Amino acid sequence: MGMKNPAFWVESSVKKLPPFLPGLSTKLQGRQKRRQLQILRAKRDEALASSISDLGGLFHDILPADWLAETAADLRKRLFPRVAVFWAWLSQVFEQNESCAKALALIEAWHQANGLPPPSFDTSSYCKARQRLPDSFLDQIHQRVETFAEARVEGHQLWHGHRLKAIDGTSVKLMDTPENQAEFPQPSGQAEGCGFPVMGIVGVLDLARGTLSDFITCDHRQHDIRGFYQLRGHFQQGDIAIGDRAFCSYEMIALLQAGGVDSLMRLHQARDARRDWKAGKRIDAASRKVVWRKPAKRGKAGLSQQEWDALPETLELRYVRAKGIGRDGKTKTIYLVTTLLDAKRYPSAEIDALYLERWTIEVKIRDIKTTLKFELLRVKTPAMARRTMKMVQIACNLLKARQAEAVRGEPILLIELGFKGTLDLVATMRTDFAGLARRPRLRCTALIDFEHRLRQRIIEMRPGRHEPRAVKTRPKPYPYLTQPRHEFIEIPHRSTYRKAA
Repeated sequence: MGMKNPAFWVESSVKKLPPFLPGLSTKLQGRQKRRQLQILRAKRDEALASSISDLGGLFHDILPADWLAETAADLRKRLFPRVAVFWAWLSQVFEQNESCAKALALIEAWHQANGLPPPSFDTSSYCKARQRLPDSFLDQIHQRVETFAEARVEGHQLWHGHRLKAIDGTSVKLMDTPENQAEFPQPSGQAEGCGFPVMGIVGVLDLARGTLSDFITCDHRQHDIRGFYQLRGHFQQGDIAIGDRAFCSYEMIALLQAGGVDSLMRLHQARDARRDWKAGKRIDAASRKVVWRKPAKRGKAGLSQQEWDALPETLELRYVRAKGIGRDGKTKTIYLVTTLLDAKRYPSAEIDALYLERWTIEVKIRDIKTTLKFELLRVKTPAMARRTMKMVQIACNLLKARQAEAVRGEPILLIELGFKGTLDLVATMRTDFAGLARRPRLRCTALIDFEHRLRQRIIEMRPGRHEPRAVKTRPKPYPYLTQPRHEFIEIPHRSTYRKAA
């Protein structure tokens, strides 16, 4: 029999040869290399799975899961990865300062959804995981949210082409621990062991973005003007700084003006507006040009000697007389001071209306302390108090960024969308985004529905509205704690009260 196809015979005979060293494992021969695209897909799927599915889906375009995983850079595979802890902590903020136990239940659900063994129901591990979150990780998240909101600033969000930035101060209470008392002591009028440490906060609100740009923490007894000096870097050329009379000082107005930043503030009570009004030069019926002279010594802002020497000897400013409603509900005359001297471009009536924009930061403070219930921070150390405020800042800015995307291209101002309404909508519709991390089309459809409902939540603007600062609900007539709790002796008849029917 002749060989008609020698090549076929050789190939067939080679395939039938017995394997070389049959006792060795075939894994020693190596595995076929995966394509780079497959590796990237695997990493992306892992990142998507590491996010809490509902919030991660709702804010995926602002904080993509793969970017979060890369930024977190977990060196160890922990039971509480940084991305999951971040979303759980953010959920606590959105749920109005909810307990750590509620956040832990969310992480347990995340473990079960990803086929992982759930952690034990012990909040101490989760609290330690929150402490391990690097400040740099939160700072990068904050910066990304700011960048997203900045890209959605439109012309009607500005005032005569100027960006408005309001500044104000407030304070929050902390848990009564030795660490908190050492850095943020309680008010001097409270007995030892009977009060709460108080942390002062001064923040800058960008009215064009609606976001809280930055804040500093300090002793509540520190003057707010020092916080203004520390935050001066957030005011850029062309901005207008708006503040109450606590920030009205020669040194800060001059320092900002040297950087091309205009100011609008209520005149400080230490200056005699009526006397300066008579000495000044008339601009229009409601404003006059005045000259301020440099004080003999530096104020409380904290300027260096070099900065103080560089300030001009005089400032030309403009007084604007306006009508306002005081806390007693009665109309009274208030005096504003500004560096906007051009009365034709900036009429006095518009200056008066512009100062009302300062109320926006008051509303933001109310959103944080009242709506989100962060008037008391349940933390034991100052470091965790600052980190908690950073999380609150990120949460508020995320909502504003979501609002900015919803009204993009619409004749709607950000201030017209209520914070509480947006928060309620997140709580109602966040479950619609569960399981959509790997379904971009369904996630996009759910997001369109969310933004449509958000645009319907326009609040009615009522300028000049006044409500007295009073509460209707009476507190229960318990006695005040005038001694530390372990020393206090309760008198029975002082705590008796009649229950409501």
